[in-house]
Amino acid sequence: MIKLNEVHKVYLQGKVGFHALKDLNLYFEKGETVVVYGPSGCGKTTLLNILGGLDNPTSGDMVIDSKLTTTFIEKEWDYFRNHRIGFIFQAFNLIEHLPIIENVALSLKLAGTSDKESKKQAIELLEKVGLGNHLSKLPTELSGGERQRVAIARALINDPDIILADEPTGALDMKTGTEIMDLIKSISEEKLVIIVTHNKKIARKYSTRMIELVDGKVTKDTDPKDQKVDIIRTRERNKKKLKFREAIRLAYYNIKGKLWRTLLVALGLSVGIVGLILIDAFFNSIRMGIEQQDTVL
Repeated sequence: MIKLNEVHKVYLQGKVGFHALKDLNLYFEKGETVVVYGPSGCGKTTLLNILGGLDNPTSGDMVIDSKLTTTFIEKEWDYFRNHRIGFIFQAFNLIEHLPIIENVALSLKLAGTSDKESKKQAIELLEKVGLGNHLSKLPTELSGGERQRVAIARALINDPDIILADEPTGALDMKTGTEIMDLIKSISEEKLVIIVTHNKKIARKYSTRMIELVDGKVTKDTDPKDQKVDIIRTRERNKKKLKFREAIRLAYYNIKGKLWRTLLVALGLSVGIVGLILIDAFFNSIRMGIEQQDTVL
């Protein structure tokens, strides 16, 4: 499903280059739960970002479902991220001013699905992760474990083939972290799940395959795989867009969530406009007075 061929990633720091990933050759397939572990700074998150199209390799190739992603334009990555890949982040990355049902349904709406159908699927997923009684709550009204459950539901809403999780238990206590990992494990049977962590205990308990990274290199792979892949050259992109009605709805939630700031900005603009009008009127009256004196003289 995913193949990396001689992938390198170099970050420039001034005139010096930092080699984050070095000569990675990996193959991942459906049904695996792969845990990538290693010390901080070993390249785990960089690898996950490349797999998810959030970053590009400096050299080498990546193939996802017979698509050569190193030739992708941004619209193609948008399609893959919205339809084939689900992200679960350590920091949750939820939209704070949207109710959790809207957070989960948003990906479907961006793909052009109707509001009614999007919310129906979002409710089903939120009930599946145990949040059916919290649909109208904002993320700030939930615990860390509940917010991570929302993030998992959001990752699953488009039924992606690939789930990428970056330290999904890093911000949680041990008990809640175990519940979240059990939940991720339960959804992994028909998908490819790749989890990044520095916790070997999690790696041993929940993975079907463990990959260790040290200084950007694979030093251990408990189930190394490789397979020849065919490349399909046809372009694939999402033609549907967010409907205007839904854009207005999201704008309403944004204004509602930041009401006082919106009112203060509106007040400031109003005062500024009124001030300019008064200044213009003042100078016009002076000019007219001068013109009248010149006429009298």
